[in-house]
Order: sequence, then structure tokens, then C-alpha cells
Amino acid sequence: MSAQNLSQEWLDAIITSYKHLSDDDKNTFIDTVVAASGPNQLLHLRKLLPDLVFRDFICFLPLEIVQKLLQYLDGQQLLKCCQVSKIWNERLNSLPIIWRWLAQRAGADVQASERSTLDKVRTELQSNFLSESAFYKKLYLNTQTLLRGLDHGMSIKINENFIEKDSWRITTLAYQFGNLVTGCDDHTVQIWSVPDGKLLKTIATHSVSCLRLTDKHLFTASFNANAECWDLATGYHSRSLCGHTSAVIAIDVLPSKPYLLTGSVDKTSKLWHLGDTTSDLVKTFTVHEDWVFQVKFLPSPDDKLQFLTCDSLLAVVWHTDTSGNVLGSYHVRVSPDSRFTSFYHCHNDPFVIFCCQWAEEEKMSALCRYTIRPESKIIEKYFQFVIPQYAIRAYVLGAGEKFAVVMCSISRKDFYVIDIQQRTIVSTIFTPDFYILTRNGSTVTLCDDSWLDGFNFSALRDNTPVFAACVGRNTVILATWNLSKILLKSS
Repeated sequence: MSAQNLSQEWLDAIITSYKHLSDDDKNTFIDTVVAASGPNQLLHLRKLLPDLVFRDFICFLPLEIVQKLLQYLDGQQLLKCCQVSKIWNERLNSLPIIWRWLAQRAGADVQASERSTLDKVRTELQSNFLSESAFYKKLYLNTQTLLRGLDHGMSIKINENFIEKDSWRITTLAYQFGNLVTGCDDHTVQIWSVPDGKLLKTIATHSVSCLRLTDKHLFTASFNANAECWDLATGYHSRSLCGHTSAVIAIDVLPSKPYLLTGSVDKTSKLWHLGDTTSDLVKTFTVHEDWVFQVKFLPSPDDKLQFLTCDSLLAVVWHTDTSGNVLGSYHVRVSPDSRFTSFYHCHNDPFVIFCCQWAEEEKMSALCRYTIRPESKIIEKYFQFVIPQYAIRAYVLGAGEKFAVVMCSISRKDFYVIDIQQRTIVSTIFTPDFYILTRNGSTVTLCDDSWLDGFNFSALRDNTPVFAACVGRNTVILATWNLSKILLKSS
């Protein structure tokens, strides 16, 4: 028998004995063989082990399974995977659905971006998967860049002297019809163009705590317990709405129907009918226990009215006919140790309302979302997100499908951008300190709120106003988008 046959017989015997060993004994045997091996054997073993031990699932698994596995990674982890090798980079960038999901989760308005940009990309590149992945990847990267830029003051620029009113105190401001409108202690309302700050119109008024514009009229809530109406074209004072017994601090008007709402320090809200030249009180609502600091008309059928009235303890959604007869109402009362600070009606969904609550004992604020259930005649709390900042009394400025913006009213008046779906703070906008935050929130306003539904980069433009606020009593600051230098192009 040859040496080769003897060797094979010996190996077969060793392997047969090895197979009958326990796992621990097999490990001991391998340790012994490795310890007895020389450099050539160890080098040989090193070459064999990667093929035996490591499996490149990205390369070997079907794309459908790879896609499922990668959905457990966040965007930053996926970007690191793209740097592993050229093969990984090519394979990961051939999965547009992954990058689309990441872009949407990060806060991009994917559908709007697709309508405005991706259709062109698909036409030009014949629906190549790589091009679609690049489109969504860029969308994700731009969203992350914008949010980080808010933290570092790069995504917006702030004009700290947009409006200066000498020694007169600015009592209210609003962003309407693409212009900024201010009310001042000098008993004027002024309309300013944005972003150049050009004064367009001055209307002599009474004191102003809150205001609303229509295409033809200016409506003001006044500290003299009245609401007033002025003709925009002529500045003529056309009517007074008298009936409250204390300062009126909330007002809203229906542009499509001749009705006006007011809320007052006298703890009442009033519904008014606006005639051609006169105004009639339709109904007074007396359910509130504190200053009615916010009133808001909600979408409603032609022959009905629906509106929201709020104080610090109670919010009520009213359903009435045009004569003021109450057809139904939904009440939300805050917990005994908390207070409502603000409300915001989601313009995309007439049945969704956001609010901020302040718990005095815990010194904590929470953002809450309520859903109106007409079929069961209740308002249901959908979620409550406790803002993880101590001693911050938060005020909600705006909310959409993706983001909400809240402002703190203790110490600095910084803004927090909250991801509603993930319920986490994703950015902080540091601002100059405001001189005061009024009960009705009239000294600060969110301007462009389209991004609250997600970022549509094809629609975002530099110099579009983001927010305006009163600082130093007689000065208004204006923040505008400043994106062209930080975003990737062609997104």
C-alpha cells in the first residue's frame, strides 16, 4: 500500500473519530492542531477562513430579501454600508424603495417631489432604477442637511431689524396674503411687503390686540372691549362690534360667509353676523372659565357653522346653524394640574386639532393631538408628546402631517421642530429673545407653513419667510429660508 493510501486511510480514521466527538471536544482538537501548526499552515488557514466563515448577504441574497433586511437600518447606517465596497454601493443604490422610505421618514414630501421632479427624471433616463435611487437618496440627504442646518443657523437667515417702530410698542403681528401685518400702540395697523420690508399701507385704528384680513377688510380686536372693521382700500372705519365688557384678545373671520368670532378677557366668545353696513350679535357663548384667548372657524357646510373657542382650562368645538342655534358641541377639559397654552387647527384635516399643555407642578409641557369624531360626538386624544425640556412653557405655532413647531416662553424663545410621526425633537431654531409672549400668542407668527407637511425642495425658495416675531418691544425680526448654499442640486 502506497504512502498516499496510508495517509488517506489515516485521515479517514481521524475524520470518523472526529465526527463522534462532542462540540467541546471538537474545539479542543482544533485548538491542538492549530497550536501544533507552523507558519505555512497558519497562512493556509487564514486564506481558507473568510470563504468558510463570512457570507456577503448583500451580494448573495435576492434583492427582495436584502431590501427587507436594510429596512432595519437608519439612514446614517445605510450611508456607511455604501462605503463598504463598490459592489455594496452599486447594490444599495439600486434599491429606490429603500431610499424613498428613508426620505419620507426623514421629513421629505416625497409625493410632491415626485410630481414636480421625478417624472422628468424618469422620462429622461427611461426609469433606470439607479437614477430613481439617486433621486430619493438626494431627497433624504437634503432633508437631513436642512434639519441640521436649522440647529446650526445655516438653513435660515434672520433679519433682526426687519421693522423698527421707534418708541412705540408692537402689540400684534400676522402673516396674511404674503405680507406681514403689524398692530402698534400708536393706533395704526401697517402692511409690509416680504422680504424687503417695504411699507405698503398704513391704516389709523384703535388699540390692537389681534387682527385678521380679508381681501377687502381689516378686522381688529381691541383692548377697548370692541372689535372693529376697516376698509382696506380707503382705510375708512366701517363698523364697530360692541358687546364685550373687557378687552377682546381673539378674532377670526370667515372669508366665504358673513360671520365673525371674538373672544375676550370677560370669559365669553361671541358670534357676529356681518351685514353690508351693520353687524349683529348672533350669540354669546358663556361656558368658559378663563380668558378666551383663541377662536377659530373650522370648515363647515354652507348652511352650518363650526368653530373652536379656547381658554386655559377648556376648549370647545361648536356646531351651530347660521342663526347661532347650537346643534352640538365637543368639550375638552385640561387635567386639574395643567393649563392649555395654545391651539392650532390642522388646515389639511378639519377634524384634527393640536394644542400645548403646561403642567405647573412638573414644570413640563406636552404637545397633544386631538381628533374630532362627529359620529360619536367626542374629541379623542390621539397622542401626547411630553417635550423633553424642563421648565419650558410651550406654545404651538403650527402643525402639519409631518412636523409641528413649538416655541418656549420661559428664558429664551427658541423654536423646537417636532417630528409628529416619530414624536421626537429633530431641530432647534435659536432666536433672539422676545420681549414678551402674550396670552393669545399675537407677538409671533409662523409664515411659510407648507413645509410642515414635509419638505418639497422644488417649491422651497430662498428669502421665503419662515417666521416673524416682536423683539425689544418695538422691533420685528424676520427669518427667511437660506438653502441654496447648503442643499445638493437637482432635487
